[in-house]
Amino acid sequence: MLKKNLFSYLIQFLIIILPFYVILAVWFTTQLWIANAGIYIKELIIVLLFFSLLYEFIKNKKLPKFEIIDYLIFSYIAYGVWITISNWLWINSIIYWWRYDFIFFIVFLIIKHWKQFIQFPLNKLIKTFIISWIFSIFISIFIKFRLWEDFLLMFGFTEYQSNWTYSWSIPNYHWLENSWIKRFQWIFDWPNQMAFFIILYASVFLQSIKKKFEYHIILFLAILFSLVIITYSRSALLGIFSWIWLVVLLNIKYIYKKYKKVFLAWIIILSISIAWIFVWFNENLHNIILRSSSTTGHFDRMEIWYNRFITKPMWSWLAEAGPAYRNIYPDKQNKDAEKYYIPESWFIQQLIEWGFIYFSIFLLIFINILFNLYKNSKTLFIWLIAILVMNVFLHIFEATYLSILLFIFVWLFYKKISPYSLRSSPHRQ
Repeated sequence: MLKKNLFSYLIQFLIIILPFYVILAVWFTTQLWIANAGIYIKELIIVLLFFSLLYEFIKNKKLPKFEIIDYLIFSYIAYGVWITISNWLWINSIIYWWRYDFIFFIVFLIIKHWKQFIQFPLNKLIKTFIISWIFSIFISIFIKFRLWEDFLLMFGFTEYQSNWTYSWSIPNYHWLENSWIKRFQWIFDWPNQMAFFIILYASVFLQSIKKKFEYHIILFLAILFSLVIITYSRSALLGIFSWIWLVVLLNIKYIYKKYKKVFLAWIIILSISIAWIFVWFNENLHNIILRSSSTTGHFDRMEIWYNRFITKPMWSWLAEAGPAYRNIYPDKQNKDAEKYYIPESWFIQQLIEWGFIYFSIFLLIFINILFNLYKNSKTLFIWLIAILVMNVFLHIFEATYLSILLFIFVWLFYKKISPYSLRSSPHRQ
């Protein structure tokens, strides 16, 4: 049997702890009084991954081979560094920029260049992910429907307050505005993050199995879809609908020819789900879908970002848009400031913060990734499209514990890997 190197152990450990990252970080911070535990745990592992990779290159007397995607990411980072330095921003700004804007790209590059040092079949990473994360799903369902959200107060979560701010501990739930409904946020820090994960989990799960249209698979996906519904995340539902329709459009002939009954079952389940939503939530449907204050806030922010971009089309520099501002400007934790600093879109954030050139590089990176995913895994291609649809309406990448995981799996299907393919057994030396 092959011996695993340190990198192999670290990457597996990272995948195992990420589904429990929020609850662990809150517990370490509030119960053990370890300041900023949520910031340093996964970042420390990523630093160790980098030096472990560097050690493998030195030990094997090799140099990394760079491709277009490497140069695009290097350009993305270098351009941001140049803007940062030229505007005399403090080290605090640089740290939070690294943490939010491109830590997932760094992970992507680290995992990408690790492929020549793989010492175990990559399907083990998939299995580790599926087992660890399904365990967290069951825990979260148990907490939600048996122990209730107050159980999370024991781990340092705070009781939800309508005027909650970023500087407080994570609330144990979020209300749906103007209704009695508690949104399902799992053991995460926000319902949208939970929905983000479900899309990720469903896609990797589908990629890992051969027969994707069996009835028990459909039932499992229906359960996952129902969990997304009770997060009441409109962006996630848009992402899932785009995911479903892309699956159908790209496979319509094959699905209808070979899985006609299953295809009809999908239509029936979807119709029943929609009908159930209308019947069960009839009185609150207006609040669930339209959410007047939330929708108005989105339009207000759109107008603000448009005026800001017109004023400074080249860049506004770091922490002038997006989640990093909360750490740079803690004195501006109020609703008016949030409308100015949070445009409610990762794409718009990139455009405002760094300007047209930086935004263009950002788009080129994802075009390159999507092109390669389409060739090697249409399942993951469709899944990433769904996540990007969510990012049009949210800063979903700010959940770094999920965006890191996202780009670990993006790389696994970015190119066909040999000899350690996802379903191969390890070669002996």
